[in-house]
Amino acid sequence: MKYWLFKVVDQIDFQKKSQESISKELGISGPAFSKNLSGKSELNFLNVVKLVELLYEDPLEKNYMIHEFCKKTKSKKNLRIAMEYGNALGDLELLRIAIQRGFESNNSKTYEWAYIYELVWLRAKKIFTAEKLLTETENRKKSKVLKNEETKIMFDILTLYSMYDCRDFKLLDGYIQTLQEKISELPSQFIKDIYSSRVKEWYAYALLMDEQIEKSRELCHSILNVNDELGYLRLLKISALGYLGESYVENYEQSLWYLNKGIEMLDQLSYEKAENRKKEFLNMRSYIRIIHQKDMYDLQIFDVGEKALLYIVTGEKEKAATILRKYEKENGSLSPMKLCYLGMALEDRKLLEKSIELFYSQGCKFYSYLPRKILVDINKNSIIYKGDAK
Repeated sequence: MKYWLFKVVDQIDFQKKSQESISKELGISGPAFSKNLSGKSELNFLNVVKLVELLYEDPLEKNYMIHEFCKKTKSKKNLRIAMEYGNALGDLELLRIAIQRGFESNNSKTYEWAYIYELVWLRAKKIFTAEKLLTETENRKKSKVLKNEETKIMFDILTLYSMYDCRDFKLLDGYIQTLQEKISELPSQFIKDIYSSRVKEWYAYALLMDEQIEKSRELCHSILNVNDELGYLRLLKISALGYLGESYVENYEQSLWYLNKGIEMLDQLSYEKAENRKKEFLNMRSYIRIIHQKDMYDLQIFDVGEKALLYIVTGEKEKAATILRKYEKENGSLSPMKLCYLGMALEDRKLLEKSIELFYSQGCKFYSYLPRKILVDINKNSIIYKGDAK
């Protein structure tokens, strides 16, 4: 920790800032900050984040300083906060460091957090399949008696995320309400804000899939309106923007406004989780442009499904069918949306109907709007697709 503190003090001196002015920005007293810098006491983790933001501009340097602090801190509370901060921001390396140190801790509460956040890390790294994660979550629930409220609630949130991954959107209104009430009683405002927004994020998506669109939008806006001075809710706010963009699929300008806003925010993040999310946003933006046949000059497509859709709207249905059949052969099956695209390419009503059935069986009724619309057009016009799917 001495070297870390030396670097901080050196940076303060280099920028000709006073320790007193920085302590005011951190919201702590000058003497307390002086003790922090001398190593007599430790900064809390969120003040470390504020301090690093004040002193450094380079994102890589910021990450280095936060990661190094996490490696050196003696505070068990700092390790626990670092786990959730890394998770919230998508900084999976910070999350890994904090989990590893948590497992090495002789503090039972911190060990318990590591026990649960390891599952969070495994999910984020896609090491577990959705089904494996759900099984492992349930196994860990049964094999260890949890003693603190945060870890009990995080297990419940993990269950919701496992349902999300498995596309099992059971609208458990009472369960969600009870969970939010438990979260509201937690002592840390930081944890309350993140946990509450996580539950809202899951529920907003579940409502969207159930075509309760206005309710979903209301929840998304409530996430966007949460005060987030340190930026730890950025990924959750980005998710809310994505859901809003999807919900306005029939309104080209409105949909793109939300998706572009999300992409702007993702451009400010450099973590692995954010990079993957950006590809999803760019792919969704391309999908919106394709089905509306607007601004198709610079599409950024990362999924074979949307590549096939582009071939369909440009009149190259054989190419679309070919790449979808190849994908099916390599992966064993097609998702409901890819099946919809294949039905469009082959002008096959039965495949479109099968796509709708699969969407409904997976609890994703909202996404079935495209094959439903295509079938309506068939019934009206006796044609499969004219290139206007909006």
